Amino acid sequence: MPDNENPIMATTPPPADSLGGYALGTWEQKPGQRGMSVRIAREISDAEFDRHIEAIDTYEALVERSAFELIQRSFFNIRTMIESLANVERFGGDFRRAQRGPVNKSVMAEVTNWLAATRLYLENERDFILNAFGEKSAEMIAYKAATSGAFDSHDGYRFLYNLRDYTQHCGIPSGYLDISGSAPNRRIVLSLDRSRLLTARFKWSKHAKALLNTWPEKIPLVPLMEDAMEGYATVEEQMLRIILRRCINFSPILIKSIESLNGMSGNAALFRLPRSADAHGNINFSVRTFPDQDSLVAILAASETEDPFAELCIEEPSPPPSLPTDGTRASALLSTFLMGDLEETGRVINLILQRDGEVGPLVSDLVNTSAVLVHMLSELLGAPPHALLGNLGHIASED
Repeated sequence: MPDNENPIMATTPPPADSLGGYALGTWEQKPGQRGMSVRIAREISDAEFDRHIEAIDTYEALVERSAFELIQRSFFNIRTMIESLANVERFGGDFRRAQRGPVNKSVMAEVTNWLAATRLYLENERDFILNAFGEKSAEMIAYKAATSGAFDSHDGYRFLYNLRDYTQHCGIPSGYLDISGSAPNRRIVLSLDRSRLLTARFKWSKHAKALLNTWPEKIPLVPLMEDAMEGYATVEEQMLRIILRRCINFSPILIKSIESLNGMSGNAALFRLPRSADAHGNINFSVRTFPDQDSLVAILAASETEDPFAELCIEEPSPPPSLPTDGTRASALLSTFLMGDLEETGRVINLILQRDGEVGPLVSDLVNTSAVLVHMLSELLGAPPHALLGNLGHIASED
């Protein structure tokens, strides 16, 4: 989506008399078109432009929750990494024989990413409220109450808040991956070394120190992170409620401007226009697209209900139909292979085949896993899945 950080060249330029200043209008870009067609409806004042930008920023702050999503994604990565290693054990592999040093470092590096993401999230949300409402505002009081509540109610939030500072000053904490349980229900447990934490050159807060003094020598980390995630979820809900109230106040401004375009084709937008064209006659301008009108109307409709936040919350979708197999065989096999032990990989294959009594479930797992990975790579690279597969075949033929 074009925004005010990326100047765009117009192939259908705005009228010459509208150059220099700010304007309301629409933009449109047809398939294969270089640049875009721009239609200017009217000029607007500096103050009107700033007010609209503030309204758009508020809407985007409500729907684009990238900082919180970063926390969620990092935590998901940690859990899936550990689960993939547990699958090695469940299907007859021997994680204890693998080179666990690099694996430990990979998991703890992701833990460090999660800790950094939590700091980024809290500072990002606090700065938003500070800039939008002020230090002594009711919104700041509500935000601080949410973070204090999470701190007081969740041991995981309280301890990991301080572990984040430990990581900054003392480096990545030492983590251990240990096996618990018996086949076929073996688990991999990620733990921290209590003694190393307490003897490090770091001044723990009284809250974290009190917890460390009562915990076992090996401290299971994932349950603490799960508990902390509950705390961050309460902070996120408060943030969404605060931003939603602000968005409700701004939505009429945006809706009124969209309706003033009288059905003009294209995407409603604000434009920052230069005072003249460049040496080639091109007009380089900045554009900020409006939110979808239906979404703004839905926000206003929710404001008429007892709890607008609950009204707009999207229910979690039901899980998709189960695949023919659950993917654990492929996960165990690929995890072992990625550890670099080909002999162990062969042993895992034989044990899976021996347990299942046939090759079908393993093949089904591998096909399903391959399809998921190709789809993810396709989304990441923006290339059709068949093009990626065709390219792999081309590379293989060259070899």
